[in-house]
Amino acid sequence: MAVLAGCGRHVVAVIPDGLAVTGSARATADPTFEVVARIAGAKDPLPVAGAHFAYADLETALDQAILRAVPPRHDHVLTVELVAADALYANTRLSVSLVVRATLRARAGDTFVAQKQFLCRDGAIVPPEQGARVIWSCMTRLGQDLGGWLGDLSPSAHK
Repeated sequence: MAVLAGCGRHVVAVIPDGLAVTGSARATADPTFEVVARIAGAKDPLPVAGAHFAYADLETALDQAILRAVPPRHDHVLTVELVAADALYANTRLSVSLVVRATLRARAGDTFVAQKQFLCRDGAIVPPEQGARVIWSCMTRLGQDLGGWLGDLSPSAHK
């Protein structure tokens, strides 16, 4: 757990499975498939209402959750934007809500294929300094939901 002080809040990095991300973790089975994770509307670091903590490195964690859960799509780009995020600590419980918008495009000509929004809500009875695992759990679930959505797209969407 990395805790940094800043702006009156302790900042905790969301690190996938508690391990540092290395360059080899970015590799996918198909080099023509690209995942682009970004923060678009959410705050990073994400402040926790009701506590003097915030969670950072959300973009990196989201990227890793997607790469671990989504099977590659030949000649496609998947952009996943974290468009909303909330965290609340009350009565010893940390509650998290994350919303992402996923857009699939063909690499050739940047042709739009499909778009969908996903929501994850999670919580645990945990002190805020240990809450990064709740965020990671939610991101993992979002990655699984994205993988299922891509698997359900018509075969013509994968060409």
